[in-house]
Amino acid sequence: MPNWVLLREAAHHLVKNGKTVFTRKELTRVARQIDNTRSEASLDFEIDLVTVNSNSKDRYRDPDKLFLYRLDRGKYTLYNPEIHGSIDEYIYIKTLHVRKDFLTQIVSELENHGYKVVEILQSPKPWNPNIIALENDSRIGVWIVDPSQDPNTQLRTLAYVIGSSLLNRDLDKHIIILPQLIANKIPNNVKEELIKLNIKLVALKEEKKYSILF
Repeated sequence: MPNWVLLREAAHHLVKNGKTVFTRKELTRVARQIDNTRSEASLDFEIDLVTVNSNSKDRYRDPDKLFLYRLDRGKYTLYNPEIHGSIDEYIYIKTLHVRKDFLTQIVSELENHGYKVVEILQSPKPWNPNIIALENDSRIGVWIVDPSQDPNTQLRTLAYVIGSSLLNRDLDKHIIILPQLIANKIPNNVKEELIKLNIKLVALKEEKKYSILF
């Protein structure tokens, strides 16, 4: 049984017994009562990974593994989307975060292709791209799917940025840069339909360094 499953059982046990708000220590204690072979340290670390509003960079992206909500320092409850908001608010927007060094490489590649980068957002707000660039008189939103993400997260990010680029009409065009493996799986007719909406999918080739395949 993985640690996250063990913690979920422990959390439900606490709630079932009238403890709707609990501390990290209470949660790990009950989890170790279920399986005393798990160390308290490993369970305590796992709490940050299964907490929907955790700031941990290692937090799970799979909605099935996110079941806790942090109320205050050290105090938790079971996550309830009707009370705490949709899972999308916690997962899909945060998937847009891009590594700083990787973002620098993309900016350099864009400039090599004649674009003038005017704004960079490592963690953009909803509907806003990672980069805003100029090409002639056009303002272009550049969205990035980070290849360091796991495949499921990459696909969720892609779905989110396509939707966001459709909704963001403040920019003239949109470019979505994504790993070549995913780009190759997208049918040409889908790419053509997106182009009609001023959204272009561009593959990212990784060799010794990243290069954009316009």
